[in-house]
Amino acid sequence: MKIVIFDEDLRSEMQMYLALSNHYEVTVAEDEDDLMQLLDQDAADLTFLDLDSGEKKKAQKKSLEIATKIQKKHPKIELVGICDNRNADITQLAAGMGIKRVVTRPIKNRELLDAIG
Repeated sequence: MKIVIFDEDLRSEMQMYLALSNHYEVTVAEDEDDLMQLLDQDAADLTFLDLDSGEKKKAQKKSLEIATKIQKKHPKIELVGICDNRNADITQLAAGMGIKRVVTRPIKNRELLDAIG
């Protein structure tokens, strides 16, 4: 399984990488352009997408745009959202973007592994 992580929070990005890299092929995207390039070169099975980066409303709109781009170009890639807290608004937004699963910061390894499997 190939996994791409796009998370603005360096701490959770590194934690996710360390938790997953022993079992999966994991790549970390630096920015949106890098993310799309990685997916174009070698499509992942799963992509973790940050829903909370930057200012909340702008971040959610940007996340929606990125999720839509991924789904149009790579419809087989499953998206998992990452957010700071689990609230109904973010969960509904994620579901509307085709993101069925969401993990929250601080990320727990068990929750992370459950999101994959």
